[in-house]
Amino acid sequence: MRALIVILAVLGFVVGGIPLVGGLIDVMTSPDETIVYQGAYEPIRGVQMSRDYESSLNISYMALPDKSPQWLILACYPLIGAVLGALTAVVLGRLGWRLTRP
Repeated sequence: MRALIVILAVLGFVVGGIPLVGGLIDVMTSPDETIVYQGAYEPIRGVQMSRDYESSLNISYMALPDKSPQWLILACYPLIGAVLGALTAVVLGRLGWRLTRP
């Protein structure tokens, strides 16, 4: 029964890692949609900025929401898969499933 638990736990770990690998591939291959300006900004003296443009600037500089727990949940998928695989192996072992060598 121990071999069945190990095999299904490893299989669950691999299957649970698929969303993690897919997410990493997506992050590495997707183009950056925002351009970060790194430099000094010097206002032009004597020129009035329109209110529409000023409000769009204020909106674009607002703080983005924190999405840090998403990576943690995604990183737990392989562990969840391994646990589910091991639990499945325990249930199958109790039902009489055995691994035999040919």
